[in-house]
Amino acid sequence: MLGSLFYLTIGTILLYYGAEWIVKSSVSLSEKFRLSPLVVGLTVVAFGTSLPELVVSLKAAISGSSTIAIGNVIGSNVANVGLVLGLSSLIFPVTIHFERSRRDVFIYLGVTVIFIYFIMNGLISRGEGILLFAGIIAYTWMCISHPSGKVDSVESTKTSIMWIAATFILGCITLYFGADYFVDGAIGIATKLGVSEAVIGMSVVAFGTSLPELATSVIAAFRKESAISVGNIVGSNLFNILSVLGIVAIIHPLDSPTNILHLEIPFMVGYGLVLIPLGLMKQPISRISSIGLITGYVFFIILLFR
Repeated sequence: MLGSLFYLTIGTILLYYGAEWIVKSSVSLSEKFRLSPLVVGLTVVAFGTSLPELVVSLKAAISGSSTIAIGNVIGSNVANVGLVLGLSSLIFPVTIHFERSRRDVFIYLGVTVIFIYFIMNGLISRGEGILLFAGIIAYTWMCISHPSGKVDSVESTKTSIMWIAATFILGCITLYFGADYFVDGAIGIATKLGVSEAVIGMSVVAFGTSLPELATSVIAAFRKESAISVGNIVGSNLFNILSVLGIVAIIHPLDSPTNILHLEIPFMVGYGLVLIPLGLMKQPISRISSIGLITGYVFFIILLFR
């Protein structure tokens, strides 16, 4: 057990720093093309902070633990709204510009419906994985070519391409080893405690791979960059389904336990739908709403281990 906890801890640290370096290099690269903060949050930052989910899910699937891969994505999507948005808006004022992010929120809800349809037979096939991955390519192109709402001005960075490339490569290497340790530790704990891999994937693994989103959103809120904070959350959830599950299913078709349709999926759908009233309410997000989001996430975790 101690060995598994050690691997889990080391994996979490490596995942965090790997994603942090990738996000920094990705943002610097995007600034050279003068993209708006919302577009950066929905695409570049979202992809960077979703890399831990991708690497962990891929490692889990190849290791024969598909349920961890599925659980990781569902748990991360719940954590991104319940924990990341809840905690970020509790610490610092976060404003949802719903007129700008409305399109992306509805796209996410539509993608969620497609995801539910795919897992109803207990399997995400290679063909379905190709469809999901095609979706993320189309979505990324749409965000860049047809950005939502007003495009804010962004100053071009003076950071050199060589530094950006070196930081990105270092982040990828760190993510690889972090995922390796993290999955080994999570599977070890699940085996020792007799807890299903799906539950471990939706709780421990999902929390660990959501740390980059949490750190990025809190820092963005602190710097009064609500567009990056909110865009990161919505974009990451889209990337988790379309890119993470799409790529993993192409490489290794994923088995999905159908019992998650009764508890875990409704929570994920609910935390997607709640973005609509949150965006329509008086801004910034109130402390009461923030506490409600966090409380709901804690309740979700409790129900997983009941």
